[in-house]
Amino acid sequence: MTVLDGLASLPQVSSYSSQAVQRLRQEAVHKLQALVPLISDNDLTLSHVPAYDASTFVQIGSFAIPKGPVPVKNHTFHLQAPTTLDNAMRVVRASQLLKPILLEGSPGVGKTSLVTALANICGYKLYRINFSDQSDLIDLFGSDLPVEGGRSGEFAWKDADFLKAMQEGSWVLLDEMNLAPQAVLEGLNAVLDHRGTVYIPELGRSFSRHPGFRIFAAQNPLHQGGGRKGLPKSFMNRFTKV
Repeated sequence: MTVLDGLASLPQVSSYSSQAVQRLRQEAVHKLQALVPLISDNDLTLSHVPAYDASTFVQIGSFAIPKGPVPVKNHTFHLQAPTTLDNAMRVVRASQLLKPILLEGSPGVGKTSLVTALANICGYKLYRINFSDQSDLIDLFGSDLPVEGGRSGEFAWKDADFLKAMQEGSWVLLDEMNLAPQAVLEGLNAVLDHRGTVYIPELGRSFSRHPGFRIFAAQNPLHQGGGRKGLPKSFMNRFTKV
């Protein structure tokens, strides 16, 4: 089902209308039901849904995310609307896999708001990084900066938000992913794959990702232009698309 959630983001269906994509998804669901009988959404009752401990998990539908260490703040984002609830469940379902999650959709549909709300509800600090064609690896990992109040010419390393999140076990949202330069994408490879590490030459050491660390990415469809480019298939395969 997680694979089918990302059906609309496949380049092969980029020319399809939303109705055609929905019909294709329904056909795929029926085929999947024939191969592996599943409980349909219409048949879900409380007896079918596994119950998670509400003190340690946040549950949406049949799936749950472990709670983080950050206290939940008051929020105005409501998940009760049918479309919003369905989108939230898809993200939570995709989070059962240990892969970064990519959300693709038109501007203003609520990709960033959804991830921000889930991070708050689940108790995780969220770092949002906006990509552009001018982005650089120092925007992700950090650089040597002048020491505040230090001697003239004194510099020290300062972690950027991505590296902070890796060590803290926080969440990161990489916004406008398909605007990022190739050098930035290549720098993310070691973090996104099974290694889960990043090497900082200036420090001469590697950093491993915290078990609670999770990457979300958001982008607008390629056909909307604005300098967006198609990302390499090998890079896209590192994500679960919803």
